[in-house]
Amino acid sequence: MVLQFAVPALIGFAFVMIAAYAGSLRALEVYFDPDQDSIFLSDDSDPPSTR
Repeated sequence: MVLQFAVPALIGFAFVMIAAYAGSLRALEVYFDPDQDSIFLSDDSDPPSTR
């Protein structure tokens, strides 16, 4: 009886934790790699150019 609720909850929890782990690894990869650009981690102090 308890397993019918615990197993799907455990699978969902594991999926969310794996996705969060993969996302944090990707964010750290962008942060520590100077060749990759990230809109959130730019160190450019100039205002954006308008056309």
